[in-house]
Amino acid sequence: MRAYLIVLLISILVLGYATAARISVGTKDADYPQIQQALDNASDGDIIEVHSGTYHENVYLFKSVQLLGVDTGEGMPVVDAGGSGSVINIMANGSTVQGFNITGSGHCGCGNAGILIDSSNDLVTGNIIHNNKYGIYVRSGINNTIASNDLLDNNITASDDGNSSWNASAKLTGMQALVGLFTGKAEQSLGNHYSDYDEASEGCEDADGNGLCDRPRKIRDGQSMDSFASVAPINR
Repeated sequence: MRAYLIVLLISILVLGYATAARISVGTKDADYPQIQQALDNASDGDIIEVHSGTYHENVYLFKSVQLLGVDTGEGMPVVDAGGSGSVINIMANGSTVQGFNITGSGHCGCGNAGILIDSSNDLVTGNIIHNNKYGIYVRSGINNTIASNDLLDNNITASDDGNSSWNASAKLTGMQALVGLFTGKAEQSLGNHYSDYDEASEGCEDADGNGLCDRPRKIRDGQSMDSFASVAPINR
């Protein structure tokens, strides 16, 4: 009976992944022209690929999806809220936001942000977040991972009431992986880059020249720290 239940559970999981849709957003030859349209018609588990271009909208993730920016030849897709509200709002647990240029939030003191997180177990990685009230604002939720983002020229760089992880580990690849075989290091630690914490005068010193600030970056509110803050921009 136990073996039957295990097989049944595996079948359900495999079926779930198999039925997940891959949805495209773009100016031509795509399923939808706007990101929110795609999200409104998506289901939990779907993958939404947003092509290069500028999208003037506020984006709300009410479903657990992977929202992925894809450089189709004209750079990262830009999401610009035009000075109103938060640009991308993550409201569903287990969501991913990756590969976007995010700007133009509102500037009230109510928590308008480039990315507003109000859920748990989310992944935010590989984004450029600039010229917002807050770069990233974690209002609630636990076990979120925020790594390899560039937070540039936001009024308030980051705030975290949910005590997220502001760094992650990734397996080494290419030549780095080859060197890792000899050094015994198979992974590298990844933090974020902060425009207000990348110079010695701001507290970021790199005495050993490894490209990381020697001291952790304290994230405003809560207890979160970025132990591997990058001296240089990550996403170029």
